[in-house]
Amino acid sequence: MYNFKMNVIFHIPITQLFDAFHKPELISQWIAPPPMHVVQVVSDFEEGGQYRIVMEEATGKSYTLTGEYTRIRRNDQLMFSWAWEDALEESVITSVDIQFEQLNDSTTEIILIHSGFANEKEKEQHNLGWIGCLEKLSTIRFH
Repeated sequence: MYNFKMNVIFHIPITQLFDAFHKPELISQWIAPPPMHVVQVVSDFEEGGQYRIVMEEATGKSYTLTGEYTRIRRNDQLMFSWAWEDALEESVITSVDIQFEQLNDSTTEIILIHSGFANEKEKEQHNLGWIGCLEKLSTIRFH
């Protein structure tokens, strides 16, 4: 199995950053890598709860991501499964583990581990996708 790990620092308070990973109005601003955008987010944010995110390209082609929240520790850790509904990849279900660490009142580091890929190509595609998404996350607007 293949996996990758990212350490990323955001100039966002920990409570807002944690919220950005589960509140639909925030997820929709960043979870699709450029140039895609999010057209639907459904999230039952509790351990065992499901989520579904539909992303769309400019051409109209859509991709649907689904999964289950497996561990929720507010402002500390978030774990969830990750699966594409089209099942075109060899990796059917992978998992994401994100740890949140407050560096100061307005700065948070996340450690993201995405694991369970069947091959190097899928691992790299998702690594690049996360990079694009996290770049968008750093610029989202909190209300």
